[in-house]
Amino acid sequence: MIKFKRYYTAFRRYKRSKGFGIHSPFAFNFVLKVLRERSPYYAYEEIHASHWEASRLANEKERRNLISFKYAKMIFRIACYFNPSSILQIGSSHGIASKALLNVSSSSHLYTYNGAGHHRKIYETITSDITDRISKYDDVNDAIDKYKTSLSDIDKPFIIINHIDKDSKSIINYLSQAIEKEGIIIMCHINHSNTINKTWNDIKSTMNYGMSFSNDKIGIIVGHKHLPLQHFSLWF
Repeated sequence: MIKFKRYYTAFRRYKRSKGFGIHSPFAFNFVLKVLRERSPYYAYEEIHASHWEASRLANEKERRNLISFKYAKMIFRIACYFNPSSILQIGSSHGIASKALLNVSSSSHLYTYNGAGHHRKIYETITSDITDRISKYDDVNDAIDKYKTSLSDIDKPFIIINHIDKDSKSIINYLSQAIEKEGIIIMCHINHSNTINKTWNDIKSTMNYGMSFSNDKIGIIVGHKHLPLQHFSLWF
């Protein structure tokens, strides 16, 4: 059903992704200058090297969950745009997204719950030079609690979801709290995980302000209170 919907809406999403029909200055800029930006960034070479190394180390089965170089670059651009000092990652795989996120600033810190999709040896190799900036937790609630205490009163939460394998209720509760604090949420694998797909739709339905952007594979929520409630289905 999701695949059919993507084909059916493809042309409309493609036009919207070019800026047609987007009236919000913020959304127009975010779509064209962040999500679909084609200019090179300083960290692309290092992200590419991490992606190549992870692919080399992974076996055929492990490569199935390997984030694409395209999406790793986009996650980096989103983090560049909002420049969070503290990041929460729920579900880590090979370390490529973690490396991309921490490439934005040498002072940023990542709190991560590994989850069932974690490839420990590959992750440790890819992130070996930034281990002092990563706090790992085996329980998602511990990761959330430690992350919350790391935020100052003016910090806006920045969260990336790669996998949800348990305690989804506590995750959903915190995502709702994060939006109330004008947080940024990135959800990957919307089209491959029923749990993430349901979480994505549940969270969107609770929003009273802010914007969401999705290509039905990855979704981004910008929970800023000055933004009118809008949901953009795009091609990126």
